[in-house]
Amino acid sequence: MKKTSATLAVLVLAVAGCGADSDGRPVTDGPAKGRSWQLEHVDKTVRGEMTTVTAASADDIWAAGWESDNGDMSDPRGQFLMHYEGSGWQRRKPPAELDGNILHPRLDSSGPDNVWIFGSGADFAVGVARWDGDRWLRVPRPPGSGTVSETKVFAPDDVWVLLGERQAQHWDGRRWTTHALPAAANALDGTAGDDLWAVGFRTSGPGVDGAGGELSQPAAMHWDGASWTTTPMPSYRFPEPVPPEPGASLDGVEVVSPKEAWAFGSHTFNHGEVEEEPPIEHILLRWDGSRWHERKVPEGDDCLSRNIVAHGEDGGLLFGVRRYRSPEGRCTKLSWPRLPAKGEVTAKGRQQLWLDPVVPVPGTRKFVGVGKVYVMQSGNPLTMPTIATYEPPRSP
Repeated sequence: MKKTSATLAVLVLAVAGCGADSDGRPVTDGPAKGRSWQLEHVDKTVRGEMTTVTAASADDIWAAGWESDNGDMSDPRGQFLMHYEGSGWQRRKPPAELDGNILHPRLDSSGPDNVWIFGSGADFAVGVARWDGDRWLRVPRPPGSGTVSETKVFAPDDVWVLLGERQAQHWDGRRWTTHALPAAANALDGTAGDDLWAVGFRTSGPGVDGAGGELSQPAAMHWDGASWTTTPMPSYRFPEPVPPEPGASLDGVEVVSPKEAWAFGSHTFNHGEVEEEPPIEHILLRWDGSRWHERKVPEGDDCLSRNIVAHGEDGGLLFGVRRYRSPEGRCTKLSWPRLPAKGEVTAKGRQQLWLDPVVPVPGTRKFVGVGKVYVMQSGNPLTMPTIATYEPPRSP
């Protein structure tokens, strides 16, 4: 089965030179307050992309990205950090404590004095460093090799990472401990060291039938401080005729509190092998503190039909980063101010803003996202590292 990607990459808007968005509606440089992303940093002098971000506090945010003359993100010389300390973004070099293992970085934090960066090298060795508020400190590598796909930092002595689908690694301040997961995991999130969720898929058990039926079903695993256990979840099945290699999987999880968590994914199949293909089924589940419920998309709801990108401290949710759903359930479409036709940016260029990932800013209602502005134009297409923020309006 071709499993759906766990990446939360999403296209915010595609803006043509005539000033219209992807739905054909006008876009101005000054959208209504509370309905627009703000471009905080766009580096027009290089070609590259920002790939990870963590907000340690409202005035302490770290981001990482890459730049390259030929668009090759695997060149270690092109990796860099950006640091915001309340008055603007400053460029920083990756910490030497990573020993050169700086490809595919991931940032996470629990506060300004506990910022973690994970990276990998050309030989897939893992590098780890921690910022204590003044300097970077070397951290022993977790067992194994590859790319750290998911992280959750609760404290200097309480850190979880996914390194592969079936193992979670835990740092207790002295050493890493390997925990075998009961199912494959694509995503990780939680509120505390005894309230952590990993979601993905299972390839055995109820609803899994290798003889022409579903090859996988959604899985959710919970850490209560002592052990990882699976929780019951709905099963999915296509009606006859069943398409080739069908299966269901969860790609992301957002934990708001011990009594509220959201998981999302898809029920899909191997495309291109039959003429009549059923539609892919979007999966959205909500945890109420005791069990997972399916959330069907009400007719006309333009938020719940998209994947969740991040949750705010007040319970607001970003769906696909083009839609914001307030804690009261109002769905708002978001825009962004396109770059002016200046320098290498031409008036006829078609602009796209990609943000992945997006995280909430502690103590505020803001979200910060990183990615790129891509300008499709004849002669010289542009890809520029970008940092953007969105602040929802306050409820009346």
